[in-house]
Amino acid sequence: MTVQNQDVARPENFRVARVLRTRRVTPHMQRVTVQVDDLSRFDCSPRSLGPHVHALIPRKDCKEPGWPTVDDKGHAVYPPPEQRPAVRTYSVRRFDHAENSMDIDFVLHGEGVASAWAERASVGEEIGLWRPHARILEEEPERYVLAGDHTALPAIAFILDHLPEDAQGDVIVMVPDQVEEQPLRLPERMRLRWLHAPLEPWSGDVLPAAVRALGPQEISRSFVWVGAEASVSRDIRAFARKECALPASGTYILNYWKRGMVEGTYDHGE
Repeated sequence: MTVQNQDVARPENFRVARVLRTRRVTPHMQRVTVQVDDLSRFDCSPRSLGPHVHALIPRKDCKEPGWPTVDDKGHAVYPPPEQRPAVRTYSVRRFDHAENSMDIDFVLHGEGVASAWAERASVGEEIGLWRPHARILEEEPERYVLAGDHTALPAIAFILDHLPEDAQGDVIVMVPDQVEEQPLRLPERMRLRWLHAPLEPWSGDVLPAAVRALGPQEISRSFVWVGAEASVSRDIRAFARKECALPASGTYILNYWKRGMVEGTYDHGE
């Protein structure tokens, strides 16, 4: 099954989105609101654990955006490598069904194709999106531990927006400084702690130390969600699984990025 865009067949789970508006949320976080056709067939459950999209960012040196098409058997067909858009993964901050839009927050870090695109994105500009997806919990846990760095803040905010009012647990968010903090919806029994640590010099032990400080007893009673740099996620994963004896089903720990590497050259984890 395929969908049509300008008389060209596209894969069913792909959309060409258009920029509706942009907003600087904090000095280093840019929100880009994009609009798609029929969001009801292109979103995730509100209880998704940080839904994310694969964004296709057109190359500046190509006249055509290089969106995928489909062959006569319905299989996706991509342009030659030198014409393909860059693919980057980003969390969805919010879905708005009234206007068929979604908010995608980009950390502006001064380099990278996605960061540069978000900073200059103008109304009407196109970006390709593969359908959002994320894990959904089958049962409500006793408590939550949500931890992440600046890049995971949109996902953590999405999760918090949809937690039950009686949810309990801990939220730990590491950002470069106080001005990067954002207002978050927090159930009464959830505790929030902000950590401040710049990317340079590298401070990869700050977030794991904060999670460890909660103690094995609290961790073992929790569902642990983490989004962070790969080595940080690895440390927390080892602590939760080995030292706190949490089963794999009790964690969702993701490698949001990896120092010195671009997306597609490392494993995202769970």
